[in-house]
Amino acid sequence: MRPYSIPSESSGSTANHDSARESFAEKEGPRYSVEQINCETEISHLQTDWNRLSEAAEFPNVFMTYDWYRIWNEQLNQRDNPSQRSPNVLVLKKDGAVTGISPLIRRKCSRLGVAARKIEFATIHADYNDFVLGDDSTGQIEAIVQFLARTSNEWDLVDLRDLRINGDIRRRIEDALSRTELRYVTLPEKDRCPFVQINGDSAAVTKKLSGQSRRTLRKRMQRATAEGLTMRIIENPEQEPGLLEKLVMLDHKKHLQRKSDPFIGSNAKVFQSLFDSLGPRGCLYVALLEKSDQPIAFQLGFRCAKNLWAYSQAYDHDFARLSPGKLLFSAILDYGFSHGFEEFDLLRGEDAFKWVWSDRYHWNFQMLIWNSRWSSRAIKFAHHDLLTAIYRMFGRRL
Repeated sequence: MRPYSIPSESSGSTANHDSARESFAEKEGPRYSVEQINCETEISHLQTDWNRLSEAAEFPNVFMTYDWYRIWNEQLNQRDNPSQRSPNVLVLKKDGAVTGISPLIRRKCSRLGVAARKIEFATIHADYNDFVLGDDSTGQIEAIVQFLARTSNEWDLVDLRDLRINGDIRRRIEDALSRTELRYVTLPEKDRCPFVQINGDSAAVTKKLSGQSRRTLRKRMQRATAEGLTMRIIENPEQEPGLLEKLVMLDHKKHLQRKSDPFIGSNAKVFQSLFDSLGPRGCLYVALLEKSDQPIAFQLGFRCAKNLWAYSQAYDHDFARLSPGKLLFSAILDYGFSHGFEEFDLLRGEDAFKWVWSDRYHWNFQMLIWNSRWSSRAIKFAHHDLLTAIYRMFGRRL
């Protein structure tokens, strides 16, 4: 496997950085005001600006859209105690215009009996997290970090998970932190995000497989056709009546066999809202393998600029002999190649089937930030250092 830029663990302490501050002050560009929004109603007023910024982003990210934040935040607020979770959106403005958005929340939590006030991204369901910034990411990141430093008495820990490595974003955050009194550590995330470069159709990609694997795949395709199975890529899933119900049914069946909770089935309202909001904007696709009206397998994913993102999938185990996931994978590659997509991202996770197709991956990083108060240092130790040590000691037995 060919590794991409892999972040290594690093830490920073900023007790004496006067020269760095002075150097930055000489180069500093436009200054930004930062407005902190903790009210759902006020967040709704950001929709137009948020959509404008996310659509114009250098590295587009479906998970950082206004609709993704709003829909999942509403769902999680219904599950969690409202007093324990609230929006913490930072809005950057220049000359009165919104130029950047930091889509965060504030959450009270406890680990090992130690309570903490954490600032983090809205949900664990996003495989890539970002700040929604304009064309001056260096200055805007500086403004966000300086605001966190000024308000450090309001939080104990800033836990930024699954940050995407876009350009030199990590260096820019670390440089900004070095000009404050905040402490931080940068860590690689455990799970990589394999992807396939779309340089040809499925036949070109499968050439990388062994001869035996290619023959097996070809025979299964022939058998599926003989049994009356068909595949299609649905570009506007919101327009097909009953489609979500089919996905929910198959997802339930998959997780019933695995004796686990279904993801789409447990969040059907969320996905209906995503269909209704992101579907008309051309952000979704559903790859479906079916026999007449019976769904056999599906993959729900995102169309994100020139990339396809594989988000959630399931298949009927009764048809496992046909390898329905591989059949859908081939169909999606053909669709991606014929429609000019450049990358098929399998997103977060080390599932074995992903490495059958891919030898490349993206790797996210986590940034943990704490302040100089003894309570913040103790919380960082309890919520990160101690848990990490316990996990390394006991592994899966924990």
